[in-house]
Amino acid sequence: MERFKKYFKENTDIKIGDTILTGRFKNSPAVVKGFGTDKNNQPTVETTKGTVSLYKFRIKKLMKKK
Repeated sequence: MERFKKYFKENTDIKIGDTILTGRFKNSPAVVKGFGTDKNNQPTVETTKGTVSLYKFRIKKLMKKK
């Protein structure tokens, strides 16, 4: 994760085991299993539901509580 810190605009710590929201409407929870890169060397997040681009999800722990 340390090598992807430069891609975050704010100091967001996503760790293995965190829950993120993925999918078309960003409402499907998935657990982070690891980090990697795609064919264009862009950072990705490996989850229980597949590989997701770094900024195509919501981070559940940073969302406002209702």
